[in-house]
Amino acid sequence: MSNQRRNFLKTTAKAGAITAVAGIAISACSNTKVEQQEVAKGKSRKQEVLYQKSKYWDAYYKVAH
Repeated sequence: MSNQRRNFLKTTAKAGAITAVAGIAISACSNTKVEQQEVAKGKSRKQEVLYQKSKYWDAYYKVAH
């Protein structure tokens, strides 16, 4: 039983390695380049608020510094 299992594992390992090498070779040979698009800009007219002064922010800032 263990010999059959060992042969099965050898065969599947070889097949997996061949598939991986073939995939890498195909991707290396392709001439397509992935180009990055511009950053998506929203159409919202609202202004982004990053900071609002509050008692909680003041307490945090005092502890942090």
